[in-house]
Amino acid sequence: MTAIASEAKAMAPRTSNPAWTGFVATVSSEIKNFYREPQALAFTLGQPFILLLILNAFNFQITLANGQERPYLDRLLPGLIAFNGMTVGLNSVAFGLSRLKQRGVLRRIRATPIPTGSFVAGIIVSRMVVAFGVTMVTYLAGVYVFGAELQGSVAGMIALAMLGAAVFIAMGILIVSITRSEDDVPPLFMLVLMPSMLFSGAFLDRSGLPDWLYFVTSGLPLTFLTHAIQEVANLGGGLAEVKTDILGLAIWGVAGSIVCSVRFRMA
Repeated sequence: MTAIASEAKAMAPRTSNPAWTGFVATVSSEIKNFYREPQALAFTLGQPFILLLILNAFNFQITLANGQERPYLDRLLPGLIAFNGMTVGLNSVAFGLSRLKQRGVLRRIRATPIPTGSFVAGIIVSRMVVAFGVTMVTYLAGVYVFGAELQGSVAGMIALAMLGAAVFIAMGILIVSITRSEDDVPPLFMLVLMPSMLFSGAFLDRSGLPDWLYFVTSGLPLTFLTHAIQEVANLGGGLAEVKTDILGLAIWGVAGSIVCSVRFRMA
């Protein structure tokens, strides 16, 4: 019996709705598994601080789109918030679900009354909770420990980060849907990670890219997310100013969700 099935069984007397019971049990079990692994917890929450500590050593000035010169940290922090949304959403789902699939846990869950949709929804919500925690740690560390100065709405930045995390969670499920084993996940993960990390603008300025590469990588989901958060954080823009980026993220999210709904199997 899996932990999720055990949670659902314990909740069964409280409600006769297996969909709701399965959803709540999945969220509860996944979050408990997260904080029961101190190494994973420390890495996930400590990674933003470590990256800020290392990258903040590059103490130089950058020029924003409005011509204002600012410390690199002020540009780095919004990019890091976007990047962490990608890594938490994509990494934890792709590797976590593929591991459950490889070990036959998904097959055993399918044999319970828990609907597939409830299980997947529980996975998504649990990862969104983790993504929110990492986003807050990144923002608080960047502003109050390292001294970054951001001009825009904090709520707007967090909302965009959560939208991005949801999109990458869908992509993580998509990777699991199209792979046959856990060994197939790392190559696909790196195929998404490396171009996103190098060409999205999260860490490096995109203005120096060749025209063709700039055009191709403009459609990456992390490029949309990074540009949107930087626009809000550094230039004080509102959601109306980043509607194109939001639309791009929505297209990626909807497309990934449609493919997942067709391909994902609890086996």
